[in-house]
Amino acid sequence: MKILRSRGRFYTKTGGAELLYSITDDGIMSIYHTFVPEGQRGKGIAEKLAAAAFGFAESSGFRVRPDCPYILHFLEEHPEFRRLAVA
Repeated sequence: MKILRSRGRFYTKTGGAELLYSITDDGIMSIYHTFVPEGQRGKGIAEKLAAAAFGFAESSGFRVRPDCPYILHFLEEHPEFRRLAVA
């Protein structure tokens, strides 16, 4: 499954899954919404969206503020990304 990015959004071309973010002037990427339609859940799609977002943040020099409950869960499961997180 390919993850696409447009301004403020990571998404799948089909299925309607998305992760929304904003970037502050001081280089903080707030991830504030993750959604996967009910019929698509349990397939690791949210995890792929989150990993893409953290990869983008890292390569862009951003820190990540996890304002979405799923992203907090993702960080528990993926400690390798915790170094990018801010409160």
